[in-house]
Amino acid sequence: MSEVKRRLVDRIIEASYLEGMADRSIDELRAMRDECTDGENEVSFERRLCQARIDILSAELDQRSGNTSGGDLISRLPQILAEERGGGSSAPLPTRAPDLSIPRNTDIPRRRVEEIVGEQTLARLAQVPTEEIRKIIESLADHERNLSDKRRRVHEVVDALQTEIVRRYTTGEADPDGLLR
Repeated sequence: MSEVKRRLVDRIIEASYLEGMADRSIDELRAMRDECTDGENEVSFERRLCQARIDILSAELDQRSGNTSGGDLISRLPQILAEERGGGSSAPLPTRAPDLSIPRNTDIPRRRVEEIVGEQTLARLAQVPTEEIRKIIESLADHERNLSDKRRRVHEVVDALQTEIVRRYTTGEADPDGLLR
């Protein structure tokens, strides 16, 4: 029986991913770091999908409660999706530059988010009961928190790999001139 294919990010965050790191070549470490970048990109894309849907659903609830000043949801979408998340100007700067590129495989993250709220629900949003919208937002928020935790753990793996790569260059175990070839 073949082993079930696991998600890249789930393999990366397992403790076994970094086992034997000291015995790996510098090229293997760089390849692992690149793999982590791909995994982080995929999980970040999925988080952005969750966040956009939360913003849309929250805007619908705001409109129902009279907390918005104009326009239907469709005409306000550009504004809704452009609003900054987080703490505004008092929020600390991120420790990493965000990668807003689209991952190679968008189907799997998109399907996972659509299991919570699909395009059919968004298309008939005006008819969806308020309580159902609140439950969907809660499910999306839970999923987004889980993704955020995985993303943080991927960053820890990247940091460990980067520390090992830098250590090898500073101790002379690896030749930095090899990067220029």
